[in-house]
Amino acid sequence: MSTVTGPELAKYQRVVVDMDTCIGCGACISVCPYNALELNENGKARLIWDFCKDDFECIPVCPVNCIWKSSEAPAESKAKNEWYRITRQLTPEEQQIFEEWKKKYGITGNPISA
Repeated sequence: MSTVTGPELAKYQRVVVDMDTCIGCGACISVCPYNALELNENGKARLIWDFCKDDFECIPVCPVNCIWKSSEAPAESKAKNEWYRITRQLTPEEQQIFEEWKKKYGITGNPISA
């Protein structure tokens, strides 16, 4: 399993995926060494937040340019809901790290609800 836990979660910037632009080709999924991207129920790429370790190989392979580093993503993409998910219940410390990540990178959209 590639899940990142504890304080290590704070080390990574991660990516933002605009699922409205995504064509579901799967190129990003095929190059991610951490399995941090998946296709959702509509065939669109979605980030798995607690798997992403800043590899960024997914960005240049996207043919429609719908993936960015969190620090470089358009605000409108960061505001969309359900473009990412968390695989498990976060500890209180991890939840704080998650909230700090959202604040640092201006992420206003919420993850998919479990």
